Amino acid sequence: MTLRLPCKESADIIRSGGERSITLPRPSLLLWVPFSLFLTLACGDGSGGTSSSSTPQPPNDAQAIRAVDLEQVDATEDLIDQLGTGAVDSGAIVYADLTGDLREEAIVPVTSQGTLGNIGYLVFTFESGKPEAVLTRAVDRTSASGLQMSVQEGVLLETRGVFGPDDPFCCPSQLRETTFRWDGSLLQVKSEVVVQQDPGPKR
Repeated sequence: MTLRLPCKESADIIRSGGERSITLPRPSLLLWVPFSLFLTLACGDGSGGTSSSSTPQPPNDAQAIRAVDLEQVDATEDLIDQLGTGAVDSGAIVYADLTGDLREEAIVPVTSQGTLGNIGYLVFTFESGKPEAVLTRAVDRTSASGLQMSVQEGVLLETRGVFGPDDPFCCPSQLRETTFRWDGSLLQVKSEVVVQQDPGPKR
């Protein structure tokens, strides 16, 4: 028996008498290449991950705290009673994620309604469908000015003026800067430093 493999799409087995008896299809390299490519795309590289990195998305209630009238919350009324004066400055409420859960917290200032500025503030988070106070702050005897609040890279920064040893009553020369961290339940003091206040340009 003689086996002949010509350069075409099939290979013929020829008997000794010259009669063609069986035709075997020849495997096609052109078919194998796309098939192997399909397997690679379908199965991936075996790492178990996707080619593009996923970015966490905020939950549906990420801004739910904005719909709450925080002036009417018990914790806010309690702070105003404790201070003996003041009112919520609703136009100055700051919303930012301070707990790392992609939900906004609300920083609610209580203003003196005078030259002192903010005499207290609260921070509310939105938990189980209602606002919860996670930080309450107020001026004290060491404060030489009102409170200023800002958020830097997800961290709450509180600034208040304090008197230096030789300062006149009118003009505090120092600032106390306090930052806060989230401990899973409340905002706690992380750091507190006193720095010299920029006196500004001389006249």
